[in-house]
Formats: sequence, structure tokens, C-alpha cells
Amino acid sequence: MGRILLVTGGARSGKSSFAERLVAGLGPDIAYIATARALDEEMVERIAQHRLQRPAAWHTHEAPDFPSQVIAGQGQRCDGLLLDCLTVLTTNKMLAQAVDWDHPAMARLKEVEAAVMVEIEAIVAAAAASRADLVAVTNEVGCGIVPGSSMARFFRDCAGRVNQRMAAAAAEVYLVVSGIPVRIKG
Repeated sequence: MGRILLVTGGARSGKSSFAERLVAGLGPDIAYIATARALDEEMVERIAQHRLQRPAAWHTHEAPDFPSQVIAGQGQRCDGLLLDCLTVLTTNKMLAQAVDWDHPAMARLKEVEAAVMVEIEAIVAAAAASRADLVAVTNEVGCGIVPGSSMARFFRDCAGRVNQRMAAAAAEVYLVVSGIPVRIKG
């Protein structure tokens, strides 16, 4: 049975680099699961930088909507899985829903969050059924000011609940601050 190791922290905290070191310790055969989409020049550059910093031997799987399927498919054959990242996945799931973010209906927001959480539960289940450990990266977005828009507030709240669920399922949780990982669970 695979374990979940959750790595969280703020933007540019060093969480992805730490997660890469953590998963590298699991063995040589690593499946890297990317959730980002290259929708603009900045994201193209960020994705290129992430590719350069990880070993070329790792198998990259682009799964912006259903990383649980990659975990289920690769978890029996590889030494470790790295999912980067849950907050981008949350954004992808949010934007796939038809919502008037200027005037969102509460019932509709509950449906959007439910759609996000279905995939999170699928990730937890796939990781539990896997022989490989899953290292999942996520952003801690709840430490700043209250966002001014309804979409940003919903994202902050939804991402917080995603992080709580993943942390509850995780055997270990790390908070990375200024490049320094601190184990907060396990």
C-alpha cells in the first residue's frame, strides 16, 4: 500500500525542489505527474525550468485534469510518483466549470467544489492502492489577505479544503519555508 507524502508551502518556497529530492529517495523509476498547462509564455518558461531541474530518466505524464488515472496506472510499476501540483489541478477543475465568477450562485460553487473533491478522493484511493509512494505538492494559499474577488476567495477556500483532505490522508506532511522543509506530520 502506497503512502502519501504531502509537501506544501508558499510560492517560490522551494517546495517542488524538496519534493523532487524526497521522491528521488524512493528509487530510480519515478513517474512525474504534471498538472500545469502551457497557456502563456510565462507558463511555458516555468514548465521548461521544472523539466530542467528533474532527472531526464523520470517519466513525465501530463495530467491536468485526472492525475488519479496516472497514479492508478503507474503506481504498480514505478518506485515513486510525484504530483506537481494540487493547486494547479484545483484551478484546472474550477475553470472547466461554467460559472459566472462575477455573480456566482452558492449552489453552483458547491457543485464546482464537489467536482474538485471527486478527483481528490480518486487521488487518495489510487495512492492507497498503489505500491509506490505518492509525493504531492500543493501551495499554502490561506496565509495572505482575503482576496478581493469571489473567484479568488473561492479558490483560496477550495484549495484549503483540498489541502486539509490530502494532509489527513498523508503519512507525512512537510511545510517548506524559504527553502527549509519542516516536517509537520509523521
